[in-house]
Amino acid sequence: MNCKNLWLLFITLLIVCTLGGCGGSNIDKNITITKKPVKVAKINNKLKKESQKESKIRQEVKNYLQKNKLSGSVAIVRGNHILFNEGVGYADIDKKVLNQPSTTFPIGSITKSFVATSIMKLQEQGKLNIQDPISKYIPTFPDGKNINLYHFLTHTSGIQRLRWHPGDTTPLKLIQEIEKMGLKYPPGSRWDYLDTNYIVLGYVLEKVTGMDLNNFIQTNIFDKVPMKDSGFITPDHPVSYTSVGYLLNGDNYTPTKYLNTYALFGCGSIYSTALDVAQYDQALMNGRLTSKAILKQIITPSSKSTYGLGLYNDITNVYSVGVLGGWYTMHAYYPTDKTSIVVLLNERGNSINIKSIVSDIHQITVSSHH
Repeated sequence: MNCKNLWLLFITLLIVCTLGGCGGSNIDKNITITKKPVKVAKINNKLKKESQKESKIRQEVKNYLQKNKLSGSVAIVRGNHILFNEGVGYADIDKKVLNQPSTTFPIGSITKSFVATSIMKLQEQGKLNIQDPISKYIPTFPDGKNINLYHFLTHTSGIQRLRWHPGDTTPLKLIQEIEKMGLKYPPGSRWDYLDTNYIVLGYVLEKVTGMDLNNFIQTNIFDKVPMKDSGFITPDHPVSYTSVGYLLNGDNYTPTKYLNTYALFGCGSIYSTALDVAQYDQALMNGRLTSKAILKQIITPSSKSTYGLGLYNDITNVYSVGVLGGWYTMHAYYPTDKTSIVVLLNERGNSINIKSIVSDIHQITVSSHH
């Protein structure tokens, strides 16, 4: 090929590359440059709107708590996202210590949910079955062949309320006192909410696992959620929480001086923060602690009440309430929007309706979100 033809070929290739874009199209580059800022702008606008909604929720919840002059700590978690986590009022009135998100409260009967979940984890592991008769674990239990573990979980066992004695210091001694009293109703015939049912379950768990009940909950629930600011009220550490509980009578506040730590075994020994309990709800309801089949059993009420295994289920939400001395607590999970709301109050009186408080707070989150 002569020089002239080579020159013409070079010119032709140069024109093709310029128009076709050898090494990358100029047209494509222009499209990328114009599209990217639009996409980023849309994402930024969406994030800005979400941030504004969350700010509105936080402010309205704060206003609600202050307006109602409540004292305690509140956490709201939707999915894995914390919408609200703040304290209000005083953890200790005399010392002028304010409630903080890190303030810990005895959660009372909310403890039962942790015990029920622990029992169901043992069933999942094949170590027991909730249809087993109690006589399998406590041979001397009155009418033990006719009372299943399920009856204790759902408060339909028919056993009687425990009358406390100074010597009731160990789970075994508590069980022996319960055995002495016999049954009040035929097993499964009616719902009768008693702490005694969960004292029995706590004893069974220790017998089956060979572990201390608190250690089992720590290892299988607290560590897995995780719940880093939670623990147990024990005879060795009777005031391990950081808030003072107050009983209200008009404008008068009476502090709770002490708790009977032995009476809390299996039914009320946990202290926690609002956020830790909310994280527990999310872990339980989203299948991180048990299988879906086990969770379904936990939240399915017995035929005698709206109470399942450690939790009430009123269809709109799954919840439980704790009443202990001057503390009043509630946690609720709303499946429709995957929202956990936890209210831990260190005040209790006739003027406070904690179910209404939780419902009001959920309504604020729903109204502000749309």
